[in-house]
Amino acid sequence: MPTFSIQTLGCRANQADSEQLRQILLGAGFLEVPFGSPADCAIVNTCTVTGEADRKSRQTLRRASRQAGTVVATGCGITRRGGLQALPGAVLKLAPESREQVLELLGASGCPGGTALRHGLQAARSRALLKVQEGCDHFCSYCIVPYVRGRSRSTPAQALVEGARRLEEAGHREIVLTGIHLAVWGRDLPGRPDLADLLDRLLERTRQVRFRLSSIEPMSFPHRILERMARFPDRVCPHLHLALQHASDALLKRMRRDYTWAEYDLLARDFLGSVPGACLTTDVLVGFPGETQADFEVLTDRLRTLPFLHLHVFAYSPRKGTAAALYPDQVPEIIRKTRSEQVIRLGERLARAVRHRFRGRVRPVLVERAADRAGEWLGTADNFLSVRLPGPPALLGRIVPVRLGREEDGLLRGLLVGEEFALGR
Repeated sequence: MPTFSIQTLGCRANQADSEQLRQILLGAGFLEVPFGSPADCAIVNTCTVTGEADRKSRQTLRRASRQAGTVVATGCGITRRGGLQALPGAVLKLAPESREQVLELLGASGCPGGTALRHGLQAARSRALLKVQEGCDHFCSYCIVPYVRGRSRSTPAQALVEGARRLEEAGHREIVLTGIHLAVWGRDLPGRPDLADLLDRLLERTRQVRFRLSSIEPMSFPHRILERMARFPDRVCPHLHLALQHASDALLKRMRRDYTWAEYDLLARDFLGSVPGACLTTDVLVGFPGETQADFEVLTDRLRTLPFLHLHVFAYSPRKGTAAALYPDQVPEIIRKTRSEQVIRLGERLARAVRHRFRGRVRPVLVERAADRAGEWLGTADNFLSVRLPGPPALLGRIVPVRLGREEDGLLRGLLVGEEFALGR
């Protein structure tokens, strides 16, 4: 039986692409092995959002070439001019939009099993990603993604409904809706539906699976989503990863982000105030060109005013081909690093406060994998809290009611409530 491995760098859109590749290969009779193990084929889904991401992509491809007979590079890194095209070695390149051609590519390369064309669907995971949208029209000044992913394109609702039903039938209990600019889904479709309309269709045509939104932008956010979260608490997860980037209006304008801090703050508070059990996470970009000490203090002061469960913090890295790379007032690297470390520490304090607030409450938890201690399991609550709980193997892959307890290494200890393992039955 031919073997393959996959390593994914970057965003959840890349993760969704990798999952499609995984299902194609599994359906064709390949056996998946851990990345870094000897394999007939290794796939690296690259990222090019920063210079550091390019470096990691090259490093990962070199590692793959030492262990696999055939190496395939896909993702944003191979679509950017001057990106990974110069990588030495016999690395096959697969454009992100050509995922369905992976078997033909492997067959032409002589990879064992590459000519097998039996497509099927195997699912062994409790959470699945459903990519609903591709590309971006926004062109933030620091971002290369619109140049490598193209303009925004929405997958029609019927195709997504069919995909969600297949995932539910395969045993998944949570589906994460993902896209490059998720908030604008539907704008290019007849009738201009929005993400709330898509959720309505998905909820009508599925029965037990719950839906979670992946990272979403404040600009163009469909406010009707909040009403769906409040009305269907067992079906739509009360969690938003609402990308902020910065809290200084001057820097948001330089980044070409079409909102102010006040607008972001209002949306976040609407979400937290109207959706029971809600949790908020975000992205923060530190050290953007022109960021003064005063801007940085505005950022940290304003972050403290919202109960963020997690801050995804990254220091600005100039990306050739973007407007921001040409800005004259670049922040020195040592300052970028120091500021990002300070925001990371702030994020840890904010997260502890949120976890403490949920102690004693009962939340539905998707049990996803075994913990490092025998008889214990790790899972994710509907609002994105990470939970460790004891219980039998029958918990795996189920959504169960859990009373949250004390914090332990960034997790909340939990205990099962009642004798019914699965909610919603």
